[in-house]
Amino acid sequence: MIFRLFPRFVFILVLSLSNAAAFAADAARDWLLKINKAAHTLNYDGAFVYQHNAELEAMRIVHRVENGSARERLVSLNGVAREIIRDDKEIRCYWPDKNSAMVEYRKTDDKNFPAILPDQLQGFDENYVLRLGKTERITGRTAQLVTITPNDDYRYGYRLWADRDSGLLLKAELLDSNGTVLERFMFTQLDVGGKIPDSALKPGVAGKSLVWHRADDKDGKADTKQRWTVGQLPKGFRLSMHLTRYVPMREKPVEHLVYTDGLATVSVFIEKQEKEARPIMIGTRHMGAVHAHGAHVGDFQITVVGEVPAETVSMIGESVVPMH
Repeated sequence: MIFRLFPRFVFILVLSLSNAAAFAADAARDWLLKINKAAHTLNYDGAFVYQHNAELEAMRIVHRVENGSARERLVSLNGVAREIIRDDKEIRCYWPDKNSAMVEYRKTDDKNFPAILPDQLQGFDENYVLRLGKTERITGRTAQLVTITPNDDYRYGYRLWADRDSGLLLKAELLDSNGTVLERFMFTQLDVGGKIPDSALKPGVAGKSLVWHRADDKDGKADTKQRWTVGQLPKGFRLSMHLTRYVPMREKPVEHLVYTDGLATVSVFIEKQEKEARPIMIGTRHMGAVHAHGAHVGDFQITVVGEVPAETVSMIGESVVPMH
């Protein structure tokens, strides 16, 4: 009799384990949604460090939400002075040492710490495994660990630590397929939920004589016909945006295709060159976790850039073809 019951016991055990795994994945997904909501809807003012390769950068971030609209200021705290101020419509970059500033109209969603996650999580289950880890102490706060493990070698993994109280991301690590940390962000000081005065969101170089560079207002509007496409994509990547861009201080339009798997994002730029001009870049290069791949098709330079492994940009870059 006991041997007859054994298969049923195994079936019940497997079913309970699968249900537990599904529950854990749902709990991890809920935390990702909480992290994303906190980054976009809370007021916060803090300092964080960004570590990549052997370099360590310190930044201050001030983020305010008012009447449903967000405004944010980023200030470099070491090295060359830099400031970025962005809202829902535009991004302003200030370079005091060069006495210059640039304005670019927002066309794509920026995924910067602590807002590194997309608004929606479709496709995550196909490309990543989500798990909850243990709680730890980060920046004097209790933080919940969430791990994001890719199902293949065409994307990176993440370890995310979120504030248990507010949901705001306190620490993030980007991992390669061997588990090596490629980038690390971490708040070292943070105030959440306080009132942010107007003065905290104004550039420190205001009032100085700056040379302004502005993106052409035709950027993303003129000639929106898609002329190029990618013939081979890693599983899960899809076209999310197509633009015709006009790079500041240049006359020629650049076709810009954006592909994403819901978390990782890859940009493809296609620019016509003068006949017999030397290619801008051929092959694959990298700067930290960001890889770029250059190819030449006829008179066109193809450049693929993304915070993804080299295999990903290489596959995409070598399969860019004109649409018929």
